[in-house]
Amino acid sequence: MSLSTVEAEFIAALTAVKEILWQRALFNSLGMALTNPTRLLIDNQGALDLIRNGQINDRTKHIDTKFRHICDREEADDIASEHVVTDHQIADIMTKALGTEKFTSLQGRIGITK
Repeated sequence: MSLSTVEAEFIAALTAVKEILWQRALFNSLGMALTNPTRLLIDNQGALDLIRNGQINDRTKHIDTKFRHICDREEADDIASEHVVTDHQIADIMTKALGTEKFTSLQGRIGITK
């Protein structure tokens, strides 16, 4: 089955949200409740629109309703999804083969030095 870029990014974001919720629950169990939503940086505008608006159209109607949990977490203020320019997406350092220049640039963004 072929996934659209929006669907793939949406499902990846859902995986991140599951981890975020687990970590929030861990902090809560340790008596350190988080009052602000956790930032979720997404570089795909279509996936971000789907999360924020939950709007289903001809291109997204096939996405299973079980993946809509992420929209509920956005509405509950557990997460705050934000757009990040692709060139600044720090997660790429772990998920993509990058050229030396981009790799070095992202290393600098997360504070890794030689």
